[in-house]
Amino acid sequence: MSVTDEIKSRLDIVDVVSETVKLRRSGKNYTGFCPFHQNTRTPAFVVFPETQTWRCFGACAEGGDLFSYVMKKEGWDFKEALRNLARRAGVQLEELSPAAKERRAEEERLTDLLGAAADYFHQLLLYAPQAEHARHYLAQRALEDETVAAFKLGYGLDSWDACRTHFNGQGYSDEDLINAGLLTENPEKGTRYDRFRNRLMIPIRDHTGRVVGFGARTLEKDGIPKYLNSPQTALFDKSHLLYGLDMARRHVREARQAVIVEGYMDVLQGWQAGFRNIVAQMGTALTDEQLRLLKRYTRRFVIALDADAAGMQATMRSLEVAREALDRDVEVRFDARGLVRHEGRLKADIRVVTLPEGQDPDQIIRADPARWPELIAAAKPVVAYVIDTVTGGLDLNDAKAKADAVRQIMPVIGDVPDPVERDHYRQLLARTLRVDERALQQVALAASVATASRPRRQRRQQPPPPEEQGNRPRNGSRRQTATAFGGKIATHIREADFLRQCLRYPRIIHRVNQQLQFENQPPVGEGDFATPEDKVLLFYVRDRLATGTVATVTELCDSLDGVLHGRVTSLLQDAPEPSDSELERLPDSLARLILDLRLEKIRQQLQEVQQLFREAQEQGDDEMLEVYKEQMRALPEAVQRINKARSAMSATSRRQAQEAREEQ
Repeated sequence: MSVTDEIKSRLDIVDVVSETVKLRRSGKNYTGFCPFHQNTRTPAFVVFPETQTWRCFGACAEGGDLFSYVMKKEGWDFKEALRNLARRAGVQLEELSPAAKERRAEEERLTDLLGAAADYFHQLLLYAPQAEHARHYLAQRALEDETVAAFKLGYGLDSWDACRTHFNGQGYSDEDLINAGLLTENPEKGTRYDRFRNRLMIPIRDHTGRVVGFGARTLEKDGIPKYLNSPQTALFDKSHLLYGLDMARRHVREARQAVIVEGYMDVLQGWQAGFRNIVAQMGTALTDEQLRLLKRYTRRFVIALDADAAGMQATMRSLEVAREALDRDVEVRFDARGLVRHEGRLKADIRVVTLPEGQDPDQIIRADPARWPELIAAAKPVVAYVIDTVTGGLDLNDAKAKADAVRQIMPVIGDVPDPVERDHYRQLLARTLRVDERALQQVALAASVATASRPRRQRRQQPPPPEEQGNRPRNGSRRQTATAFGGKIATHIREADFLRQCLRYPRIIHRVNQQLQFENQPPVGEGDFATPEDKVLLFYVRDRLATGTVATVTELCDSLDGVLHGRVTSLLQDAPEPSDSELERLPDSLARLILDLRLEKIRQQLQEVQQLFREAQEQGDDEMLEVYKEQMRALPEAVQRINKARSAMSATSRRQAQEAREEQ
């Protein structure tokens, strides 16, 4: 029994959910109002004691086990959920590997140091005579004592070594201070000095509340740079952080949307005025990692852009070319295509609002707090926003200007994954420009022919990449077993088989996703897996690919805690080698395996819904009967689509095998 299974065997999901959701018995199951979206009419949230799972049949349309529930409810990652549930269940977690222990000890030391630094700077701001001008600056910005205390704002002395001397005296070495980003080293001169001097210190915390770095605003009239952030460290990576999220996450969930701004002061002023679902994006273009953090609490994001970022016609016109040539330090402040792709991958609702020219959220909220919610309510979907921005002020009698606008906007529309939405935006653009929609369809068709045909050709003609040629586990016997038996055992076997291949050959997941996309099926995601460990391992595999760091299995294991390390070891233990023919067919086999997992999941959902439907009939609950009827219509349709894709893949595989035999 795995650690997660042992935890789930000791804790009843009904007991855990009942602590935050009022449940009532309904037949064999329990129902209540979903804690993840606002609803006071239909108790569409169901807990199934027999399977120890939960599902929302309302707006969320999500479900899972005990781990997925507490991770979503508390905003925890897997490690946090594992640690907390293990403590509650009285389960002793395995020891970490030596490398992981060493890394964790280093992180804890840095965390302690940064927390102490936040306290040190905060005390200086409150009491040091040298910080009087910093206190005056905060008064000018109308920041109250309560806000200063809540965010623990501080002050860095105008000194080259005050911070260094203080923490050396506390037992921290220069190397500790450098690793934490508090000390700067000049290797040419061999000198070391405080990084933050005569600056307002703004502690930056991760979503759990740990101080991981600082943003420091100059207090000099012509000080450069205006804001100086901590350098990248083992704890601080601004592409993975959102300022204020630790304070905002509960309010984001309650408001059912997150507002993303550009500056620290915007968050502070919003919090003070009662607008507490605001976070700041740390001065970078939004990343998948940042949005995935927010997605734990909501699927709706509103991006508030100042007028400079919004006036981006020139930026959009050259964005694709610039992306290839931009220096790493140059930041694209508004990447419309990137946002649309994020939206599709995360199944989110991203909207954009332009603030009045010359005003930022800080100024707007201070001048007229009532105006802020009105502006946010006016936010538009990304594509609609782009259409408005690019066509605003356009001379509709100028054919070349209209053609140029189409060249800018159509790639953004083309990135929208949903065909109904794409069609809607093509119609909107056609009406806005007063052109025939068929002309836009021709533009879209020409673009799709140019881009979509190349991957198919590469898939047929190119041999498997070198990293996928080598020792692979034979998959025949295991996969036959998985296909022969349904239910939980077969699901675990399929999951194990898929992850085993991905751990050995991470890049194969790209080829599997190509196969799925070709059959109009979504890419592989955490939702395709049932066990918490396997969901997290898939995330690690995809993360390694996204960052371009395809580490060895040994290196990966060193980065994992004991539970995940044990799962990887069990997956790869005694794995037989594949034959050449199995190796060649592996991407197709894995794609069909994913479809089998999806079929099993839908069949289980259909059984649950049929049971709930019968119970609702007995109770005369007409409102829930309609909810379940809709599910009973939609789920069989999903089964048909998956079966159609699987049949097409099987036919393709048979044809390729026949061609291979004929060539021999």
